Amino acid sequence: MAFTQIIEVDQVQDEQALHDHLAAWDAEQSGVAPGYQGCRVLADKDVPGRYQIVVDFSSEEEAKANNDRPETAAWAARTRELAGSEPTFRNLRQVCTTYS
Repeated sequence: MAFTQIIEVDQVQDEQALHDHLAAWDAEQSGVAPGYQGCRVLADKDVPGRYQIVVDFSSEEEAKANNDRPETAAWAARTRELAGSEPTFRNLRQVCTTYS
């Protein structure tokens, strides 16, 4: 079953650096990171500097396997550097979808 992780980061001062960081991860890890299907970055219109990083995986098990990799730990450390506070993680299982 599909699995999504939402990572909320606050107090980001450099949106382009966040974009570059995520684009580099996607380029380097797409097809390598277990179950990774891609991500979206959403900017909060009401709170400047707050972003939601929505990461999709093929399954919860694959997401857990990805989480245990040193590359993922390095990615998380850099994400923390870009944020002014500790990121918040939400782990979501897909119930249904209307996407084609």
